[in-house]
Amino acid sequence: MTEGLRLGFEPLLGWLPVIVLAAAGVIAIVANRLLGGRAPLWRLAGLAVVLFGLAGPSTVRETRTPERDVVALVVDQSDSMALTGRRAAAQTVGADLAARLQALGDVDVRTRTVGSDAQGTLLFGAAREALADVPADRRAGVILVTDGQVHDVPDADGARALGAPVHAVLVGDPRRADRRLELVAAPPFAIVDQSSELQVRLLDPEGATLPVTVRVDGTEIATIEARSGEVTSVPFRLQRRGDATVSLSVPPRAADLSRINDTVAFATQGVKDRLRVLLVTGEPYPGARVWRNFLKSDPSVDLVHFTILRSMNLDDPTPIDELSLIAFPTRELFEERLDDFDLIIFDRYRNRGVLPPYYLENVAQWVERGGAIMIVAGPADTGPESLSRTPLAQVLPASPTGGEQLGRFVPALSDAGQRHPVTSALAGESWGPWTRLVGARAQSGQILMTGPAGAPLLVVAPAREGRVAQLFSDQVWLWARGWQGGGPHGELLRRLAHWLMQEPELEENRLTLAADGAALVVERRWFEGEAGTVTVTAPSGAVSTVELRTSGPNTASARLPAPEPGLWRAEAAGRTAWAAVGPASAREAADLATTDALLRPAVTASGGRIVTLGEAPQAGQPPLARGSSAPPGALPVPRRGGYTVTASRSEPFGHPLLWVIGGFVLMVLAWRREAR
Repeated sequence: MTEGLRLGFEPLLGWLPVIVLAAAGVIAIVANRLLGGRAPLWRLAGLAVVLFGLAGPSTVRETRTPERDVVALVVDQSDSMALTGRRAAAQTVGADLAARLQALGDVDVRTRTVGSDAQGTLLFGAAREALADVPADRRAGVILVTDGQVHDVPDADGARALGAPVHAVLVGDPRRADRRLELVAAPPFAIVDQSSELQVRLLDPEGATLPVTVRVDGTEIATIEARSGEVTSVPFRLQRRGDATVSLSVPPRAADLSRINDTVAFATQGVKDRLRVLLVTGEPYPGARVWRNFLKSDPSVDLVHFTILRSMNLDDPTPIDELSLIAFPTRELFEERLDDFDLIIFDRYRNRGVLPPYYLENVAQWVERGGAIMIVAGPADTGPESLSRTPLAQVLPASPTGGEQLGRFVPALSDAGQRHPVTSALAGESWGPWTRLVGARAQSGQILMTGPAGAPLLVVAPAREGRVAQLFSDQVWLWARGWQGGGPHGELLRRLAHWLMQEPELEENRLTLAADGAALVVERRWFEGEAGTVTVTAPSGAVSTVELRTSGPNTASARLPAPEPGLWRAEAAGRTAWAAVGPASAREAADLATTDALLRPAVTASGGRIVTLGEAPQAGQPPLARGSSAPPGALPVPRRGGYTVTASRSEPFGHPLLWVIGGFVLMVLAWRREAR
């Protein structure tokens, strides 16, 4: 314990009268001076003595117990510290510093170990937390053991607000650099079959120009040259709709710290600019408006709709130039511009010579190249005017039997329909009846909906690269009208149309792989068979087999760790999926070199020092010096002199009345001096 002496004040009348008197006195002295008065210093001295007396001065003798100083020691164990033995070196240096600080005898050490998260390495936040309950007069320093890759460095004012010098002890060799690619801009989606663009920046320690390899879902599509330090635009093109993973990589450098930054990857999505649909209605009927309204309501669909109102062989004496109807542009639609469409719907179409066999043959070949057709059967499909009696039959999975059933029946889902993504979402709903069913026999494909006695109602099937759907009733408009409860006509037509146009979300056999932090989620959906296993290949080439667990009807998934950043691949049942896994902290991996550039402004502002120990620090380094000064290369640990008062005793510092009288005496002397 020690004795301390200080001057205290206890105003007799409180501080308010003292403050009011001080303000009034100063105003009076200033006014007197402006009016020509003299001796202002004497008056000020008199006022000060009076105020001092009214403040109740006293001497306070304190019994003080010295408090130990506190040093916050923050050890960096982030992802970048895993390189070249930095993490172990930081642990060794941190333990050595903590022991030597404790050995000083009057210093407490608060050690914090910090990893990295999505925000990077946050060492200063840990230092603030360690010193949060420590008074300013006990803070003797903050020591950061790190490679310098810190992402919460405060400005100069923020560094000084810590109330202690900030020292940085750097581990790692600052002469070792790292080649890296940075993704500057990447599109979240890309138009299928159109050129898109991304931007990357190559940073090479030697300033080289290097080839950058571009891959889409693991398939190399291009190689471009990139110059170090410059932003390079990279064109790429997606060939299909749905999720895609684009990766770019540069050749490795032997002296690099890591290969993490040699590759960048991102997930994008292939989308169609517009989905073009051709709707051909064979004759006016209530259902035509349902199809038109449904397709027009989708903003992603461009609809071309023709309704055949007048047969070519109709005996009508009206001159052609007086007809208000336009001719059906068969040559333009079914020969010149056929490839512009994604889907063709024949709604109650009658084969009456409007489309010659040559054009229907074109449609069949177009379907096999990747197109899609939907046929809504009507009364004409029970006779020779059916499309199943044309060249289009070669791609149709079912054909009419020549009869029809009239009368109420409620459509039902087949076993396949309850599992197929087009109709599985409709299960469990209450449906109203339809009144016509065209008899049909399915030769291939899947029957998703049935009528009475299990008769085919909705049949879907692939046709080489394309897809076909046949609806053997023209009564879906009854659901749209809400007759006897209606039904999910909008959802049925939407899902059916998008399946025909090969929407990835509606694939009946699908494999997906997605990154979720430092893990991967693999999911498989199948139409027939079992879930089975999935083969997963890591960026390093390591192969593992993953067992899937059922997560829904005909759906199974699994979650697995992904310790390696880079491009992962999953394979099952002839299908392949890709996913790009980034480092645990992308910000942390952006730069891996040991550097003092980030920390120097804050360290300098706080009065601290930076010491670089290299990759193999020795025991006892850096040296510590107790006090405000230290030799070069050593870290000063100042003595703050904090204490706790355990007892105090105060005595008046002269009688207040004597101070007041003395003040008035000085004012009288000022008046006499002015009177001379």
